[in-house]
Order: sequence, then structure tokens, then C-alpha cells
Amino acid sequence: IAYSFDQDSFIAEYLGSFGIAVYSYYGIGQWMYRLVSGALAAPVEAPAEDADEAAVAEYEAEVAEWEALNLSGIEMYALDTDAAAELLDADGWNLNREGEAFTAGEDDVRCKEIEGEIVPLEFTMIYPEGNTAAESLQATFADNLKRAGIALTMEPKPFAELLQIYYRQVERDCDMVFLATNFGDVFEPSATFNPAEALQGVHNRTGVADEELYNLALEMRATEPGDVLGYCQKWVAFQERWTEIMPTLPIYSNVYFDFYPPTLHNYNAGADTSWAEAIVGAYLGDVEAEVEAEPIGDDTAVFID
Repeated sequence: IAYSFDQDSFIAEYLGSFGIAVYSYYGIGQWMYRLVSGALAAPVEAPAEDADEAAVAEYEAEVAEWEALNLSGIEMYALDTDAAAELLDADGWNLNREGEAFTAGEDDVRCKEIEGEIVPLEFTMIYPEGNTAAESLQATFADNLKRAGIALTMEPKPFAELLQIYYRQVERDCDMVFLATNFGDVFEPSATFNPAEALQGVHNRTGVADEELYNLALEMRATEPGDVLGYCQKWVAFQERWTEIMPTLPIYSNVYFDFYPPTLHNYNAGADTSWAEAIVGAYLGDVEAEVEAEPIGDDTAVFID
């Protein structure tokens, strides 16, 4: 399925400059991703000038561990319907509806004999009613699935009804859900991928039951406070396993912009956990002029009066 999705074209058509492709279970604003990708400097304190060889060696070893962190082990599924077809053939999806050999371009869908029954590879995907993504998904996803031999029907649903299906508050009668979600300020995915039956639905929305992925999530949670390097190493291992089993198809991470006038003061959106919290202490007033302070050494500090 992932090999049949034209991720770059979908983002360009649907989001333009306001979305960036992602390839696993992360967002571009998360501190773990920013550290591993190099967008943030590693939190390693350089040794003092008079430090002994042991301290210098320890510092250099930690720097080397940070530099070794990367996302190169994440499986990336670029559009390749031939690769998708090969995987389907290898898994036995090589028949047509009559039980004869599937012929691309002639037969409408791949089938497989399962317990004596010819089963077609047909999926239904629901999406929020009124969402313009449907037009982009047809060309960048559904049409490519058809080339690989997979039939996809897309159905719009009222958002409230879609959420009930997504959280399994009602019986799920679809195979895929097109839906975006936010990450919490604290990244703790163990409940999201807990294989226990009792957590299916509200917590584990995908239904994936992979013990290795779940244990990697538990290892992240068990990290000693302050061990940023250790946590990031576990986070990378979790991301690599996630793309191996692919419980959902990652598409994009949004880029948000926050515009406000200079008459709004004490509005610290980056320091607070949400807009709702940031706005509580904010207030409207006159535009304040910038006042240059006296030079301090070789630097000049600028304050708001």
C-alpha cells in the first residue's frame, strides 16, 4: 500500500508549502526529531580548558554517539507500483476473480484463495466529509493502487461519525481512515501500541499488536530522567521498527505560523504548551518602542521598554 502512494505529489497539491514529508511516527517540531536531525545542537557540555584526558575522552565519546544518531535506518517507501506488485505476487495475491492468473491491465483486482474462497483485494477508506484531500488522494493514491491491482473505494463521512468509527465506539466497517492527529507535549506511545485487547480502540486505534514495537515504547518510558542521549537512541530504534511493520501510512507534518500584532503583549506561544494557555496572560496595549541599552563588553543588548 505504501509503495502505491505518491507522497510528494500529494503534499505539493494538497498542502503546498505548509507541509513537510515525514516517514515514520514523528512530527518535525518534536525535540527528539530536531536533535537527531541536527536542527538542535546536542546537549553536550564541553570540558574545561584544564580538563584531564579522561574528561576529554568522555566528552569526545559522547559527541561521537550523538553524531552517530540518524534516521537512515527508517524504511522509506517511494512510489513504486512494480515493487508493490512484486510483494503482492509473493504473498499469493496473483489470481483474478475467476481464480485464474491475474493479468495487469486486463483484470480489475488481484485475488487470493483463502480457505477455499477467492478473496478480492478490495479496500474502503473513509475521510472527513468536505475535505478537499479526496481529489488529491484519487490521483496520488487510489489510481496507483489500481495499477498495482488493489481496488480502493473512498467514502466521505461526517466528522463526528468518522471519529466514532476511528475510536471503535461503533463497529468499524472500513479498512482505512484518512485523518490527521497531533502529538502530545509528552511523547509516550506505549498505550497507543499496546497489544492488549482492552486497549484496542480509544488508545490503540490501529489495532497493531507487535510486541517488539510495544517493548521499544516501554524502554523509552523507562529512560532515567536526564538521559537525553539514551532516550533519543531508543526513539530511533522505535522509529525504525515502526516503519518495518507500518501500522499507519505517514504522510506529512504541518508547518504552523502564528501571526499577532505588536499591540499584543506577554504572548509567549513558544514557551506555553498551547495557544489556550499562552493567551491567558496576554493583554492588549500600545506598541512599545525598542530602546537600545548601554553596550556590555563587545555586545549590545536590546530591551523592550
